[in-house]
Amino acid sequence: MNGAFEVNLLSTGLKTAAMLLIVLAALILALHIMKRFLFFQKESSKEQLIKVISSMHLSPKEKIQVIDISGQRIVIGITPSSINFLAKLSDGNEQNE
Repeated sequence: MNGAFEVNLLSTGLKTAAMLLIVLAALILALHIMKRFLFFQKESSKEQLIKVISSMHLSPKEKIQVIDISGQRIVIGITPSSINFLAKLSDGNEQNE
């Protein structure tokens, strides 16, 4: 009876280890696919019309961003509830209101 218990314990341990390896392999595969997808997303951002030039966090949920839209630089304020136009920057980075 003691030998049968050891065999069951050994087979259960091997099954558990095999399942752990399968889960880890699936996780590594999923991370590899996500990394590849996000890498292609960054390359395609070079062709986008709207680009974030600079960003400054004022608080955990509020920030100011300078964005470039078709060659025009615009300063916007972003909060959880709204996005506000703050200023338009000229070529010399001077503010026009």
